[in-house]
Amino acid sequence: MNVRKQFVDIGDRRVMIRYAGCGPALVLLHQSPQNSRAMLPWIQRLAEHYAVFAPDTPGFGDSDPLPLAQPEVPDYAAALSKLLDTLGIERALIYGVHTGAVTGLRFALDFPEKVAALVCDGYARFNALEREALLAHYLPPFEPLWDGSHLTWLFARMREQHLFFPWHDSTQSARLAYPAPMPAHLHGAVLDVLEVGDGYRAGYRAPFLYDDMTAAARLDVPTAIYYRAEDVLAPHLQRLPGRPAHVTAELIVGGAPALMARADNMFSAHAAKASIIDSAKCINAARSGARMVIATDEGELGFRVVRGRGKGIVMHLHDIGCPHQTPVTTDLAGFTLLPDLPGHGASCGWSHERCAPDVVAKALLAMVDWWGNWGDNMQNYKPNTAQHLEHMKHITIVAVGGSSVIGAGLALLMGARCTHLTLQNPLPLDAAERTQFLTQLPDLTPTSTGAQFIEAWNFARMKYLFWPWLNSVEVNDRHAVRQTIAPAPRRVHAEVVEILKADQCFHALWRESLAVDLAQQLLRLTIPVELLTTLENNSIPMEQLAQRMASAAGLKPIAVAGGNTCSNAGWKSWRK
Repeated sequence: MNVRKQFVDIGDRRVMIRYAGCGPALVLLHQSPQNSRAMLPWIQRLAEHYAVFAPDTPGFGDSDPLPLAQPEVPDYAAALSKLLDTLGIERALIYGVHTGAVTGLRFALDFPEKVAALVCDGYARFNALEREALLAHYLPPFEPLWDGSHLTWLFARMREQHLFFPWHDSTQSARLAYPAPMPAHLHGAVLDVLEVGDGYRAGYRAPFLYDDMTAAARLDVPTAIYYRAEDVLAPHLQRLPGRPAHVTAELIVGGAPALMARADNMFSAHAAKASIIDSAKCINAARSGARMVIATDEGELGFRVVRGRGKGIVMHLHDIGCPHQTPVTTDLAGFTLLPDLPGHGASCGWSHERCAPDVVAKALLAMVDWWGNWGDNMQNYKPNTAQHLEHMKHITIVAVGGSSVIGAGLALLMGARCTHLTLQNPLPLDAAERTQFLTQLPDLTPTSTGAQFIEAWNFARMKYLFWPWLNSVEVNDRHAVRQTIAPAPRRVHAEVVEILKADQCFHALWRESLAVDLAQQLLRLTIPVELLTTLENNSIPMEQLAQRMASAAGLKPIAVAGGNTCSNAGWKSWRK
């Protein structure tokens, strides 16, 4: 079953949802600090018989946080209610694991008319002393540090969570009988936290603050509370108070397969009471007009749309391994499109061969055409109007760094629709420089020591201090030194997150983009082309690269008053 994902607007807040299937509505609630990616096996299995929805909990994954300093469990339950209303789901089967189970149970308590049945996988009932200890030690602040040591700490903390519960308690009584975590699993657990940063504490803290010990006894909907025998919350089965007959609780022996079988039986028994719907139709009717995900022939692409007051469309392509920075000039265009490269942002990871610039450019063209036909759904703005069609005739592409060859390829595909191309700091490297650059890319293979996180950090930080295509180690090349201030830890951290999310797409995109002759692409274009290169102390290597490409592509330096060739104080510019 093909699982899709999309953004839905809940007022000013956006929620990312994975979905698939048709039939009785079924909602899956993940545990903290994970996101709906963890529910993929459940979605794929259940979507054959149900319309399955797995949202990222507010503040996790790609969902915006709740606009509260410290949201509590009832706030998350209320947010779930608004989500179902937005999707047009009157009643659904609900499944929640750990923190998702707490939210699901509270949702069933506060909105029983919207619940056909509830299944809880590990419902936490901490006592007062446990809550006090968890609140004091379990959720320390997470702040990027200049040396990357916060990554080492996070890796150790997530590994410790598989060894002790609570993770900060290393006593014998807290030792778990779990096997050592596999590197790939542990890598994913660390990445879940990296994607949300210090915000992980809000959603994680909510169940620790929740002290309604009789909630299960007051439920009015059919409920099954399961505890896997190996779960750290299994002892909490004995803490549930007297329950009505329609609320059962039991220990499950046999691991995940046994749990799934019991959950399936519960869903099947109560499916007739849930709304019968098509998940895709629900999503399409409610999807966001400002942030979207589309399926192309190559893979899913995420993108944002910013409405302006000018004319035409500007598409900004971010650099490989870097997050999108919303341009300050968005108001000058009618619309600004901010697509995520494969593996970045909300885009899924693509196979190596699909990361070739021409393939990515084709997918971006499909994205533009899809958006052009659908419209942005903002302020009642509709597609195919005279104003909209006029915008679609004037598209400017701005590409940064490694995405320059993608931008040039996209301009060629668009033909007359693309009226201008701007390239910022492209890297037209020769064979030796290309080899040197690719050699320095970090090894992102998950390891049992977490070395991949520090590799990513060192690359992201050092590229601001040395030109990464010049060999600054073996031959002690001083030309590689960039005379600039150290990058801010938060900036480096943001790039590390994108590098890790992109995973093998990061290597594939760089390798494929550097293999293309950008100058030859530009020679084929008949539209205005501008090349911008950063001005900074000892910027000779970057200027030499730009001059090399400008000469090959027939670009001329811009002359301004005083004889300089600077279009502004921070850039040097060439144009065609």
